[in-house]
Amino acid sequence: MVELGLVDIRVDDDVVRAHQTTRMIAAQLGFSTFEQTRIATAMSEIARNALRYASGGSVTLAVDDARQALIIVVHDRGPGIADLPAVLAGEHRSASGLGLGIPGTRRLMDGFDVETSPSGTRVEMTKRIPRRAGAPAAAHLTKLQVRLAGELADDPSQEIRRQHRDIVVRDQRIAELTDELTETNRGVMALHAELEERAEYQREAIELRTRLLSEMGHELRTPLHSLSTISQFLLDRLDGELSEEQDKQVRIIHDIAEALTGYVNDLLDLARTDAGRAVVHVAPFSIEQLLKALRRILIPLAQPGVTLRLVVDPALPAMQSDEAKLSQILRNLIANALKFTTRGHVEVRARRAGDRVVFEVEDTGIGIAEKHHELIFLEFAQVDGATEARLRGSGLGLPLSRRLAQLLGGEVTVASEPGAGSTFRVDLPLVHDAGVAQREAEEPRAPVAPLPTVRPQPRVLVIDDDLASRYVLRRWLSERFAIEEAENGHEGLRLAVAGRPDAIFLDVVMPDLTGFEVLEQLKAIPDTREIPVVMYTARVLGSGDRERLGAAVAILRKSTSSRVADRAAIEDALVKAGLAVGGDRG
Repeated sequence: MVELGLVDIRVDDDVVRAHQTTRMIAAQLGFSTFEQTRIATAMSEIARNALRYASGGSVTLAVDDARQALIIVVHDRGPGIADLPAVLAGEHRSASGLGLGIPGTRRLMDGFDVETSPSGTRVEMTKRIPRRAGAPAAAHLTKLQVRLAGELADDPSQEIRRQHRDIVVRDQRIAELTDELTETNRGVMALHAELEERAEYQREAIELRTRLLSEMGHELRTPLHSLSTISQFLLDRLDGELSEEQDKQVRIIHDIAEALTGYVNDLLDLARTDAGRAVVHVAPFSIEQLLKALRRILIPLAQPGVTLRLVVDPALPAMQSDEAKLSQILRNLIANALKFTTRGHVEVRARRAGDRVVFEVEDTGIGIAEKHHELIFLEFAQVDGATEARLRGSGLGLPLSRRLAQLLGGEVTVASEPGAGSTFRVDLPLVHDAGVAQREAEEPRAPVAPLPTVRPQPRVLVIDDDLASRYVLRRWLSERFAIEEAENGHEGLRLAVAGRPDAIFLDVVMPDLTGFEVLEQLKAIPDTREIPVVMYTARVLGSGDRERLGAAVAILRKSTSSRVADRAAIEDALVKAGLAVGGDRG
């Protein structure tokens, strides 16, 4: 060990002198400015304790060659430290404050050893010399000893001024950091505001798209419904036979109308789910009956040589969810499987998995490469080269199926390889959370068979601005009812007051008066208040719309689901209007 210097501690200036000396030695041994401050601070704390509690002592500074460390020893002749373990643990607090600085000092140094007795206390602190500085040479230590001998008599105020400069530099740095943090905070706030603005813009964009699609859907579905229904009249030979070529042309028109209607409906369903407007109607239903109904509807899509099989766990209980939305999901998946399967089979399986139900649609079709598994769930996405142009759809069925499954608390996934077929899996809760669903009791449908009228030739007024829609209703009703037509709300009110028909079929969206306004006025006029009104519209109605139409006896949608379904819905509305009597609905 090489002793470099000794400083006696008798007054406060001696502590300053020891601080100055310790810092200078630390600098000469290669410690950083930061470490110099830590070492000098630790020494000063112990030296002040020696001055305060033992009336003085000494500070010895040395270098230990073996440990490659700076050694600082503070020795005093005081009464010692009564409860050293508690002091070292930071738990001791005396009235005089004895030991307050020792735990903190201990953390500043690499080594810290205390020996105490009633005759005095010895504190030895060590700090390893940085590796980058290397081991100090003997000649360097000798020069340092000589230098210290001359400098220990320097004015202690130099160290005070140096400490003041350090404090000023530290305060400046703190001010700079404060400015940086303030600027960073401004940036974070600005980014937050920008994100909020973008989120609001996105919400507005989704709302605008939903409104646009809703209005566009109404404008498209009304003529498409009329086009599909009238073409079906021709195919059913209601107005005479068609030539073979005419039959082919009308079927093309009918198929295009139905395909476009399906495309519009998918767009509207996607828009409603994006806008959070889709409502879940929870009711119990039989999974087996649902799948059997889908099989009857979709079996005509199967290509020659392809079988459509159902495998249903017989122990499956009734499912409580939205039957219509589940049917839409499975219909899309099964239709896709049949479209892309030219041989083999399409198998639909349903089984219970705990409190959930798993549906699987497996096919032996062309398959899908793994890199395209997520692509197919994106809107309007098409896998290039995977299918012939005639097989490609709108690119909306799978995205809509996944959105609807998520709405029902589940997910749609796929496992597939090219040439090995595909398996689409739908995982849903057996009982949907009714807390987020709107329950609506499904009313039974009227039978398809024609129903007897209450009295001969009752009069029905049709108020609709669309000529084709009026024509379709007239064809449905003219065999049993006398039909009057009005192409706007004002004309419809005039005919209703003047003729007092037995029932009114009323459109919702019209250019002058809306169906809402016409219905309100009909119910406000004594002469027309009791006339049953059936709403007949292509518009997608929200819960608020349905409340405004509460005075109507029935609400019909201008759909193209099938001619049978249209006839059943109209017959049901006639029963509610009192123009027909219901058959056995058992």
